[in-house]
Amino acid sequence: MSKDEDRAIAKACRSAMARTALDISELNVLCVGGFVDLQGKVRAPRGAAGTISVRREFENLKVIVRSVRGVKDCRADRIIMIEAH
Repeated sequence: MSKDEDRAIAKACRSAMARTALDISELNVLCVGGFVDLQGKVRAPRGAAGTISVRREFENLKVIVRSVRGVKDCRADRIIMIEAH
């Protein structure tokens, strides 16, 4: 895959993830050869204290990323999850 294809896949993943309820403003999306790597912080949205499970929503987010055309796999080893209090 070319760098342009990887860039397009990363952008498509970012667009797909924007539909989730999580705050992903500090989440980086990297794509190399169709393999997507998620790095950074994921938070519950403001005002959602106790109403949303960040861990469960993030698992759903990874399923969404894997369904994006061109994605071979999704890794999320370096993620910091911040629950609302």
